[in-house]
Amino acid sequence: MNIRQLEIFIIVAQTENISQAAKHLFISQPAVSQTIQQLEQEIGLRLFDRPGRALELNPAGKQFLQKAQHFLREYQELERFAEYLNVKAPIKVGVNLTVANLWLAPMIKDFQATGQTLTVQADTAEAIVTALKAQELDLALLEGKISDPALICEKFKRYELVIVVAATYPLAAKKQLTVAEFLNEPLLLRDAGSAIRQALDRYLGVAQMQVRPLVTSINSQSLLELTAEKIGITFLPRALVEHPRNAGRFKLLRFEEKIYNDVQLVYQAAHELTPALKKFKKIVLQG
Repeated sequence: MNIRQLEIFIIVAQTENISQAAKHLFISQPAVSQTIQQLEQEIGLRLFDRPGRALELNPAGKQFLQKAQHFLREYQELERFAEYLNVKAPIKVGVNLTVANLWLAPMIKDFQATGQTLTVQADTAEAIVTALKAQELDLALLEGKISDPALICEKFKRYELVIVVAATYPLAAKKQLTVAEFLNEPLLLRDAGSAIRQALDRYLGVAQMQVRPLVTSINSQSLLELTAEKIGITFLPRALVEHPRNAGRFKLLRFEEKIYNDVQLVYQAAHELTPALKKFKKIVLQG
């Protein structure tokens, strides 16, 4: 028994006429008759009485019709719901805090302009990866190195990390700092789990050096505010510090080598992308 058989049975049951049912279904009369016969054979039950050349739904057929109509309504509702999930349902996107601060807004606007909707969870990269692998998110936008064979990572941006001091800080006249000079200052740094901090730790690790921060925070803007008050110096994305709201407040320095972080679109390797997710992915990668 299949959906098409039930659809044909319902029309025949409603018309009690093979010829009318065939016209309604745009198929031949023999095809309708054969379908009804196959259905009755499969379920082992006569659904119609056939007095002479007439066709009448019998008591068993009437009960079967009610069930078939109910089943077909449920099936059609399920089809509509599947289409909603595939095309119209909000996608769930995770972003870490740096991405949320610097690049998220135009992506949301471009995606909403297509008529699609989304929900966004902004958190630490570690929390976003955990939610992504638990299938609580459809995809994520994350910075830094992600080495998990269960995840696909597609780079779409690269940003420079810089040493940041207040415009009137004693070191503001410099262009570069040595590792020793950097470590000699009060350090206002991102949390150890952040991609920004990990990039710094990797760079210092080559020199076999470690930081001892005065302040550790998950909030980059709060570190900038402390830096502006000359509490110490920080290490953050150039693009964040160069935002118009920070104009004239800071001086940007660097180490002898420039340090960069990649920003990536991340999703589960086993996760098939819906049309909506493919549309969002295209916006991200082309932006």
